[in-house]
Amino acid sequence: MIESDFTLSHPNQLKVRCTLRIPAGKGIVTPVVVAHGFLGFKDWGFFPYLGRRLSESGFAAITFNHALSGIEDNPWKIDDAEGFSRNSTTQELRDWDLVMDALLLGRMPLADRMRLNAVGAVGHSRGGSYAILLSRQVPQIASIVTWGAIRSFDRFDAETRRRWRHQGFLEVPREEHEAPLRMTVAALEALERNDHRLEVLKAVRESTIPIMFLHGRRDRRVPLSEGERLWQRADPQLCRFHIIENAGHTFQTRHPLTTPSLPLLEAVSRTIDWFRNTLPR
Repeated sequence: MIESDFTLSHPNQLKVRCTLRIPAGKGIVTPVVVAHGFLGFKDWGFFPYLGRRLSESGFAAITFNHALSGIEDNPWKIDDAEGFSRNSTTQELRDWDLVMDALLLGRMPLADRMRLNAVGAVGHSRGGSYAILLSRQVPQIASIVTWGAIRSFDRFDAETRRRWRHQGFLEVPREEHEAPLRMTVAALEALERNDHRLEVLKAVRESTIPIMFLHGRRDRRVPLSEGERLWQRADPQLCRFHIIENAGHTFQTRHPLTTPSLPLLEAVSRTIDWFRNTLPR
């Protein structure tokens, strides 16, 4: 396996850091874009393991950090609180556009070895929902797997929005030993402005590509009912819904990953099998 880190830049110089994992050799392989969710990053927990397993299975796995995910010098930890505070759905949509353009225009390492007429995408939490949304405008996305995907980006009640506007920020709790982060009111304004671009249920209903919805039975962050709502909107002839028992939102994975849990092994196996059956190889 060949592993290559590279960076994509926006016109305003914000950077999207990426890692490509591709089988060694000279053969043409199908790329799979791997996306993290809120408070995630490409080197968190299971993402490097998932990328390696996809590559070992004959795919080119491309993981990436959103430009304002809070990752700066330390790739293993969110330590850029100021950058994180400026993140928004607008920026994350731009990041997706940048990654997909670079892939489809051959501006990535070893681009000559990638099959570009059929691309896979797997995303955790909101990363999976973004993949579904992007598939409406990127016809090369031919198959998707979601891990605990959200059915809606609108996750804030009226009182939370009022307090957010009044304070000028919303506090984002993390692990007990980590200081909370903040999101500025610009993130709320972007969420409201992008409402028509973030209609996940509508995108699922209109989708004409195969989607596998994976969801942990014990997911408290994104309840199982959200995965069921997505599945209810999907084409049952093309799509599948699979519940992973004894799994929460991160499939019994903590950061850094030491040993893959049984729920994680199941999620990875289901993902690889799905892409083997729905993407050219």
